[in-house]
Amino acid sequence: MSARGGTRIRAIRKPVVVLAGEDGNDRKSLRVLLEEFCPQMRGRIVEIKDSVRLRDASGSSLTGRVDILARKARARAVREDADLACVFVHEDLDATDGPAYDETHARVQQALTRALGNAHYVLAVEELEAWLLLFPDALTSLVSSWKVPRQYRNRDTGTLADPKRILMHDVSNATRRYRESDAPDVLARSVELGLVSNPRGRNRSWTRLRTDADDCARRHIPQPRRHQ
Repeated sequence: MSARGGTRIRAIRKPVVVLAGEDGNDRKSLRVLLEEFCPQMRGRIVEIKDSVRLRDASGSSLTGRVDILARKARARAVREDADLACVFVHEDLDATDGPAYDETHARVQQALTRALGNAHYVLAVEELEAWLLLFPDALTSLVSSWKVPRQYRNRDTGTLADPKRILMHDVSNATRRYRESDAPDVLARSVELGLVSNPRGRNRSWTRLRTDADDCARRHIPQPRRHQ
């Protein structure tokens, strides 16, 4: 009861989405994409800045690492005075698409689900740079001298070995080499140009991210109310 005898109404806390990953460039890239895929996440995304290493762990080691991550994610939400809507955790597979992707994703996703419930493991095949090759026009728009050769266009980029090397040596040039810090800018340019809904090629880890983002937004992030 309130001091005036009324019923105390609990303040509604906003839900937040927590990002974790290998480094800041990956988290920035993920933020760009999540805010584009699900606009209601804008202003609700916060980060854990410690590097995450789950891919190669198993058994009690994986459980322990995930439990630490879960505590940090919940603490991050508390710092925002918010409810934890869901967690997105990025890592690179560092291998081309195949059975290892399925096994690794399933193992880590199960551990995250047990510890957090609403969590999505973003395991990029082969690495996040493979997603950039889906948007050759964005790469050229960012740096005019960058060109994606024909053999890398309209491909399953998850089957390309070492896409970071491709970007550094086949797409960019000595005048302006690709750097890992360019990844968020390439994706932001893809958003600006309206390309993210029409990738030039495919990559199932990209498709999975879109599905996971839609699932989180639909189930855990309320749509903003429209004024009548």
